[in-house]
Amino acid sequence: MNDLEIVIGLEVHTQVKTESKIFCACSTKFESPPNTNICPVCCGYPGVLPVFNEKVLSLALKVSCALNCNINKDIYFERKSYFYPDLPKNYQISQYKMPLGEKGYLEISTGRKIIINRVHMEEDAGKLIHKDNYSLVDFNRTGTPLLEIVSDPDIHSPQEAYDYLNSMKLLLIYIGVSDCDMEKGSLRCDANVSLRKKGAAKLGIRVELKNMNTFNGVRAALEYEVKRQSKVINKGENVVQETRLWDFQKLKTVVMRTKSDAHDYRYFPEPDLLNFCVSDELIESVKKSVGELPLEKKRRFMKNYDILEKEINVLISYPWLSKFFEEIILFYPKAKDVCNWLIGPFLEQVNNLDNGFSAVKISAENFSKIVKFFSEGKLNNLGAKKVLALGLTTNEDIDSIIEREKLVQVSDHEELLKFVEEVISSNPKAVQEYLEGKQKSIMFLVGQVMKNTRGKANPKVAKDILERRIQI
Repeated sequence: MNDLEIVIGLEVHTQVKTESKIFCACSTKFESPPNTNICPVCCGYPGVLPVFNEKVLSLALKVSCALNCNINKDIYFERKSYFYPDLPKNYQISQYKMPLGEKGYLEISTGRKIIINRVHMEEDAGKLIHKDNYSLVDFNRTGTPLLEIVSDPDIHSPQEAYDYLNSMKLLLIYIGVSDCDMEKGSLRCDANVSLRKKGAAKLGIRVELKNMNTFNGVRAALEYEVKRQSKVINKGENVVQETRLWDFQKLKTVVMRTKSDAHDYRYFPEPDLLNFCVSDELIESVKKSVGELPLEKKRRFMKNYDILEKEINVLISYPWLSKFFEEIILFYPKAKDVCNWLIGPFLEQVNNLDNGFSAVKISAENFSKIVKFFSEGKLNNLGAKKVLALGLTTNEDIDSIIEREKLVQVSDHEELLKFVEEVISSNPKAVQEYLEGKQKSIMFLVGQVMKNTRGKANPKVAKDILERRIQI
């Protein structure tokens, strides 16, 4: 591998968030009963006419602008002809010669700018459900608005491909174009990979990889394929141009079809849709609506807040989390304390909710009180987590919860001393072990104080009293 260069190009397909399909009024709702969100238009009945969904254009423009693409103002669609059981019309309405966006770039976390070759609009196909000895077809997905985002062969390692996909997904979520849920099929990826001599201008023979339904799967498939092709080349043999499937159970790629099976799609202009021109006013309006992108937000956070880069990466990985963070620090400006609670106890509890963040009701002001009370010693760790759990989905007043549950932390020396004396007399073995140098024993004793005070004791104060009392 030392004298070989890896060359990868990725094709990302993402469904855009619209309530209706790209050329008809059928719903795009996921998990509807099979073959219920269909009509004569998306099922390709004779004599029907498609009508273009204007919102698809706005969302596609938003992606093209966010990816720094040149915009082709003249829009026309073409028919991409092929037969497959989940494609009822035997053709797909797409863009080929003149995609909406061209020659842009996506900057990834390393600072590299990966060249985007094209962004174009098209309709999705249906879905095949394979059984033991037969297959079923569900046409609900047929006609769902789809964007295809194609990179140049500008990626040079499986890890870089992984970073590119994560950066792309986060960008699409930030600008509100797609939920990018791979389990629902709203984000899919194919990869082209080849090897060439370092410094060579000509690309090697490429292999297309399909059937990768996670980003980890894409990375693993590329890693396997790079090793396979390098072995072929090192033997003095030629790589065969073919399409291969990723077998995620055997962790290897297998042949799907060779070059001789490649499709001739016979593109020609779609006769049932009028050509039209995108106005400069619409393009400018969409550009303004893009907003702050993930990398821009990361750089701003690094400049403005005293928190670690790895913590910022967590905060910006969810648009709602970074927004909530900035709302909270308006009430309690200690960013480090807020960040610790957000990426720790808060995310832990949110991840355990059935509906995730959509079930969260706690306001930024109420959350800031929890962080403030913990930082000031009014609440200990257990008490603060309990308050958070009780207020997370209700937004009940924090002071009311603390008063009702009697969660105010006990820091009074005289009050804690009673519990300390009790714990010392009840645990002579642990006391002796501590005197013999076993530092872990003191934490056991602190735990006993916490238990006896029902979690209300200030653990730092309790530890100080224990250490002083034992040494007497």
